[in-house]
Amino acid sequence: MSFRILPVLALATGCFTGGPRLTTALPAVQIPGHVHVRVAADDGSVRVTSADIAQVELRVDSSGYEIPRDLEISMTPRGDQVDIVVKTHEHFAVFDFGSRSLHIDVRMPRDAEVEVRSGDGSVEIEEVAGNVDVRTGDGSVNVHGARGSIQLHTGDGSITGRGLDGSVDASTRDGSVKLEGRFDSLAVATGDGRLIADALPGSRVMQPWHLQTGDGSVALALPRNLGAHIDASTRDGHIHSTIPLPGVRSSRAEGDINGGGPPIVVRTGDGSIQLTQL
Repeated sequence: MSFRILPVLALATGCFTGGPRLTTALPAVQIPGHVHVRVAADDGSVRVTSADIAQVELRVDSSGYEIPRDLEISMTPRGDQVDIVVKTHEHFAVFDFGSRSLHIDVRMPRDAEVEVRSGDGSVEIEEVAGNVDVRTGDGSVNVHGARGSIQLHTGDGSITGRGLDGSVDASTRDGSVKLEGRFDSLAVATGDGRLIADALPGSRVMQPWHLQTGDGSVALALPRNLGAHIDASTRDGHIHSTIPLPGVRSSRAEGDINGGGPPIVVRTGDGSIQLTQL
């Protein structure tokens, strides 16, 4: 069964360009067990939160769109998966003008997995215990509380992650990245921006970690008992380390910590590198 916006609802409460803000809520989808929630949006911001519930809920706040002419909203259960689609139609008339806004709010069980695909818009996720996979073409990504496999990618925007636990892969072509959590693996990259990563106690280098920025500083904090091989260098900048390493020069630092282990590779094309212990 697929839940969609009905034309009669649009005629009764339709939102025209420059009109009032319209809130649309679809009937909740009951999910008795583990669920994978997929959100696909070509425009607008997305916010995903969790609660002690056994259902998936969807609310869309829009302004400047006429439903269903300009905006298609659906939520479709497929076994243990729920597909949410919020799609805009590119046929606005010449006389359509004024500001438009679109915000997608999803509420789901705490242990659900979530996958978000957005063409243009910020993504915010709070307190999710399942895997997280976020990709947006243009917009910031903000995650507070996530476990397991955590994928955070944006074409243009900053990335912020707090309370993370697991394997993290984060990248942006233009923007800063700030991550805090217990990491098993860590891959962070930005074309232009500062990188900050605080690896909390319990973090493990299960496979090589990579932190790289084309233009910006890097600040990496590690727990005192973490075993790894540090390999850090900058093409234009200085390295400052409070971690005792056998080989530290102005633009390169290398050596084993706590008996060694898989490498932690840090690179910046233009900027300083700060290595510290928590």
